[in-house]
Amino acid sequence: MELERVTRFEDIHEITQLKARSCRCVDTKDWSGYAQCLAADFRLVGDGGVRQGREEVVAFVSKALEHATTVHHVHPPEITLTGPETATAIWPMNDYVELPTPGGQPFVLRGYGHYIEEYVRTADGWRLQCSTLQRLRVDTEGDVPRPVVGLGRET
Repeated sequence: MELERVTRFEDIHEITQLKARSCRCVDTKDWSGYAQCLAADFRLVGDGGVRQGREEVVAFVSKALEHATTVHHVHPPEITLTGPETATAIWPMNDYVELPTPGGQPFVLRGYGHYIEEYVRTADGWRLQCSTLQRLRVDTEGDVPRPVVGLGRET
């Protein structure tokens, strides 16, 4: 019984570390590090629609944020181990996204909501299987730059 509790604690800790690492990698544009956080068949659901597969997601996110400054903060999660190799989590979040515009004044988005996520244990450890962003509030400043990729305004 005690060993099971320790194992559960270790799994939850590893998932927490994984989420922190994935946020840091996105904010520092470490795309190979970000890719290592994702399962091969990772699915991303958010403002930019649905993207499937690690390579497609990394290509999409890296292009969408190529010129952006981002800060992603996640707060204490609700993590549920759903099986020996699977887990789910709800992460309260807020993010800051600043995109340059031709006019000089950047477009700024501040978002608040939750990441609803699924995790899978692989031979290389825990990996993100699916991440769905559910925004509860979005505050913006400045004019939306064109084109905006990934913010649901691809025009």
